[in-house]
Amino acid sequence: MARLLKFLLIARLKQRKTAGFTLIELLVAMIIAVLIMIPLMSLAINLIDTDRKEQAKSTSEQELQAAADFIARDLERAIYVYDAIALTTNNNATPANSGIRDQIPPVKPAPGCTDANLCQPVLAFWTRRLAREAVPAQGSNVNCRTASDANREASCDDTFVYSLVVYYLILNNGADKVWSNTARIGRFELSDGVKGVDGSYLDATTTQGGNIRDPGFVPFDLGLDDSIRLSMNQWESGSKDTNNQITPEAFDANSTVQILVDYIDQTTVTDNANIPRTACPAPVTNPQIPQEGWIQSPYYGTQNPAPSPAPTAPPADFQTYSFYSCINAEEGIVKVFLRGNAYARIQNRNNPGEWVDTVTRRSFFPSTSVEVNAEGVINQ
Repeated sequence: MARLLKFLLIARLKQRKTAGFTLIELLVAMIIAVLIMIPLMSLAINLIDTDRKEQAKSTSEQELQAAADFIARDLERAIYVYDAIALTTNNNATPANSGIRDQIPPVKPAPGCTDANLCQPVLAFWTRRLAREAVPAQGSNVNCRTASDANREASCDDTFVYSLVVYYLILNNGADKVWSNTARIGRFELSDGVKGVDGSYLDATTTQGGNIRDPGFVPFDLGLDDSIRLSMNQWESGSKDTNNQITPEAFDANSTVQILVDYIDQTTVTDNANIPRTACPAPVTNPQIPQEGWIQSPYYGTQNPAPSPAPTAPPADFQTYSFYSCINAEEGIVKVFLRGNAYARIQNRNNPGEWVDTVTRRSFFPSTSVEVNAEGVINQ
């Protein structure tokens, strides 16, 4: 074709300069050009589409791994990990029947997690948070919050404060214009404030900023029962009055559920019963061997034998196997599983029904997992 086009052009140039191209010659040239350009354009479009898909996969894999690493670092400092029974049971005067469900979002609402149909806890644990250069060194009376950087470094020491951390699976409500229509993982934290040697808070009000007590934070009390598990399950959020009694206190903007990662797969077991999953080790009733005390969170009612008492299963929309944990609370061992949805990045945002995980799209649903042995776990 290229030779034919060249021949026609040379032939025309040999004619009189005043002569033009005939209509037939123009049509032939256009047809030849189109025949050449269509394959080239098709190749370019395919290359761009392939690059877009590979970029979506790569981005999802990187974000998923970063989220898993972040959760793992959080868990490494954990001193106690709640199981699914505690996360689905309300506080109760009977220790054996008590949990923390109504002490944390969404039952007790916080910004970013106010509706149990959109937000469900997956993983909750107590940890120690480092507060750098927050307390005066021995013999120093410097105000570590207002001191200059040089004085703070010379006269202030690091300390630790206790925090309750909860990770959530959050579904899209259709009205959120910031995030995608897929599921997300959120992180909620309640932290204690920095205290002086006399036990009083160094920063007492929110206007001071820095290391203050988050509204709703109350330290755990291991003296509530002979069992650490039962004591932890009786924890209540709020504030302590002058009589050391816990009174209700709402969470505020300082305790907003922050989004950790987006584009978490929303395919449920109802959409596809063959979703890839890793089964948790079988739980046992009143385990005599601590390593056998595994419980899945959220609990979908699929473990055999079932834990006793069995946790309450979340709504069907949360049964995705996209963010779940296998928790051995006795040993402080947690296995976390995540699965992303890269397919949603390249498809029509208004048609989330197309984003279901299927065998033909499996490469668009990257997954990762991490196992963490909490280093600071309290001896059970």
